[in-house]
Amino acid sequence: MSVLTEYPRPQLVRDSYLNLNGTWEHAFTDAGDWSHPEVWDGPILVPFSPEAPLSGVGRTLQPDEALWYRRTVVLPDGFVRDRVLLHFGAVDQDCEVWVDGAPVGGHRGGYLPFALDVTDALTGPGFELVVRVRDVTDTSFRSRGKQKLDPGGIWYSAQSGIWQTVWLESVPRQWVEQLVLTPHLDAGEVEVTVVPAADAPAVARVTIGVVSEEVPVGVPTRVWLGAEVRTWSPEDPFLYDVSVTLGEDEVTSYVGMRSFGIGPDRHGHVRLLLNGEPYLHAGLLDQGYWPDGLYTAPTDEALVHDIRTAKELGFTMLRKHIKVEPLRWYHHCDRLGMLVWQDMVNGGRSYRHAVVTAPVLAPVKLADHRHALFGRQDDDGRAEFVDELEATVHLLRSVPSIAVWVPFNEGWGQFDAAEAAAWLKELDPTRLVDHASGWHDQGAGDMVSRHVYFRRYRLSRGDAADPRAAVLSEYGGYSHRVPGHTWSDAEFGYRKYADRAAFQAAFLRLQELQIGPAVRDGLAAFVYTQLADVEEETNGLMTYDRRELKVDPDAVRASNERLRQRFAGGAVSEREITEAVSLTLPDGRLNPAAVGWTRTPVISTDGIGRGRLGRGRNKRWEYWAVTTPTHVVALVVSDIDYAAVHGIWLLDRATGEAIAHDAIGVLGRSATLPGTLGAGPARSRTKAVRIDIEEVAGGTRLRAQGERVRIDVVAHRPEGHECLGVVVPWTDRLFQYTVKDVARPATGSVWVDGVESVVPEGKSWATLDHGRGRWPYDIRWNWGAGSGRVDGRVIGIQVGGQWTDGTGSVENSLLVDGRLSKISEELVWTYDRDDWLAPWTVTGDRVDLTFTPFHLKESVTDVKVFASKTHQCFGHWSGRVRDDDGKWVRVADVVGWAEDVHNRW
Repeated sequence: MSVLTEYPRPQLVRDSYLNLNGTWEHAFTDAGDWSHPEVWDGPILVPFSPEAPLSGVGRTLQPDEALWYRRTVVLPDGFVRDRVLLHFGAVDQDCEVWVDGAPVGGHRGGYLPFALDVTDALTGPGFELVVRVRDVTDTSFRSRGKQKLDPGGIWYSAQSGIWQTVWLESVPRQWVEQLVLTPHLDAGEVEVTVVPAADAPAVARVTIGVVSEEVPVGVPTRVWLGAEVRTWSPEDPFLYDVSVTLGEDEVTSYVGMRSFGIGPDRHGHVRLLLNGEPYLHAGLLDQGYWPDGLYTAPTDEALVHDIRTAKELGFTMLRKHIKVEPLRWYHHCDRLGMLVWQDMVNGGRSYRHAVVTAPVLAPVKLADHRHALFGRQDDDGRAEFVDELEATVHLLRSVPSIAVWVPFNEGWGQFDAAEAAAWLKELDPTRLVDHASGWHDQGAGDMVSRHVYFRRYRLSRGDAADPRAAVLSEYGGYSHRVPGHTWSDAEFGYRKYADRAAFQAAFLRLQELQIGPAVRDGLAAFVYTQLADVEEETNGLMTYDRRELKVDPDAVRASNERLRQRFAGGAVSEREITEAVSLTLPDGRLNPAAVGWTRTPVISTDGIGRGRLGRGRNKRWEYWAVTTPTHVVALVVSDIDYAAVHGIWLLDRATGEAIAHDAIGVLGRSATLPGTLGAGPARSRTKAVRIDIEEVAGGTRLRAQGERVRIDVVAHRPEGHECLGVVVPWTDRLFQYTVKDVARPATGSVWVDGVESVVPEGKSWATLDHGRGRWPYDIRWNWGAGSGRVDGRVIGIQVGGQWTDGTGSVENSLLVDGRLSKISEELVWTYDRDDWLAPWTVTGDRVDLTFTPFHLKESVTDVKVFASKTHQCFGHWSGRVRDDDGKWVRVADVVGWAEDVHNRW
């Protein structure tokens, strides 16, 4: 049976490869019995541990047992060159190996690859391969990760035996055993060390990209790539191809040009640096466990899926937690663009609750030279950990994506962490070190690293002032069980949420209200717990089987984008424009002087559609909505270049009946729209819809006629009334000017089937959405507005999102008795796309609003080139908003709407 057949070592590829994964035989015996089994227990699918369902065995290897493997191997014709190497990706925990009954070596430790030269044991093209494994799991000081023979909570099922690919390769007499590639970005150079396995020629031919040089073997040698070097980053994970020729041996690899460091940003906050610039490490804890394979992913595509999912959610880093992955996982992080924080695998005797658990509730810092206190009383155990730390660095030192080494976590087997940090820096000065993640900080490394679960997180003054970078290396851990996708009936998490919407809302609130302010004030990195559920832990953003994503990817990605903006400079920095200015330059491009916001409509949009670069993708519209105690009315006149779209929509609030009159005109001929707001009337002329919008003394008159509905309403403009205007710049050719004019008092009449309903003064409100611009083809947006009286004052709410994310502009404001307070921050929208009538929330530093819908207006249009999906809910806004004076303004039962729209237009 073929399984995990992909080449297992992408960092050093040779064209000789024979995969030995598949069906082997296995047997369990007493640990004291060293004689090869005469009777075998049955088949086992390698490389899945016997405890993993995919192995087909379903039995746990006990500390007093040995696990044996056997299979026959037939070498293909022409496979053997001079030497044959037998590779094991990892065997948990100790093993011995025989070829045709002859011992060929073994390995100690369950997380690192090893290779055995089996050439001298081969007697022909076919042979018998036998492996014997012992695993004492958590009954000793040995490195074990999060495995326990009695699992539960944050400790997982023990697993043992072969859990990574087994493979053969044949090499010439002189071959490349290791290739070390260290980028030196400032100099534009790669330091190359070609490590031979035996006596070899004095030089090797190394090609990096288009540069080719001969370098001395075994000596670190710098190769200059030229004046223009393309850097590696999560946004642009560019990799240079590398090839090496040593005598008859040829291997290929790759290198990413990047640098890591720490340093101050322009505000003086200590930040993590990528390629010399401050870069936010937005991370997820990644345990690397699978329900069917335990330590072993069922497929290579499954590894890719996890990384891609994290990227799609807007994360830039994965903290690989207490595990060393197969080399293919790191390769996928390299090529897809995902930073990695690499934990070392913990060991030690049993851990004391007061040392490893109590600090989550009360700050405790213990000196870690007290070895017995941390379960590190064994000299052999400490020595073995140091050896494995060094071997892990040697294994992964050429992986471009690894940014941080993490030797200890939460005191699990911690000892002499300051010395470990110093040793890591000596082994690898190019990366950063988080020497004690969580607690028991010894003042070393590059980071002051906190775990916060049961309390509100705030960046402390001490952490902000520390010369090291402040990082929140674990937090959150919120639980949501998804029925049908759980490991057991148990549920472990640090806060529990029964439904998906509540879980997502809590996650987004945590990011916006706790992580956001901390990032602004100096938090350099964060690691949410966690990517996927693991056994009893149901606190992942994905279920354990990876079949269900518990959050909306667009909402989480937008949240992470807002955090990056805060990292870059805090709240959105917007410029108020007070004098008349044209939206466009003469050639049709965006006028940079128009980018900002206004209190009155001073932006001229007469240039839309004109100029050499001004044609195509232009959108013009006037949308008015009127809310009364009995009705909601909406009118739209629009020209989207290739068509004119008009509509009259009316909702009877008492009965819930909605009436819609819609019309589409060809090439906009049915629409009359002024070039600039207020410069003339707006009209639609079709058989189904007739609309007239014109300025009159003291306001705007809105008239409309459809088959069943007639409207005649005046939206009054009180003296000194302000409205929000915003220019949103995507590019110099794609941009939008919007005016959102809320809380306009309305009077007049509405007729339905000839029956008049008065629009009562003091209880009815009109809102304008005026738009002029050139849009991207595919866009999503949120818009919310509301108007009403609260505590004797006229309140107007205007909020938006998605379409403005990352542009530096936002369309958020509060209107109180006609005075505008501009809210220059990206807000968090939380709502349930499976239940649109559930409450929505819109939150931020200055906004805490809940919207409770009473009616859903849903429309879907798909005519291929043009498509629109709109969910607009009408309801009541409540909560509070802070005005420009810093005072919170109460909002209660303000009628309005909130919408989610996805357009291809």
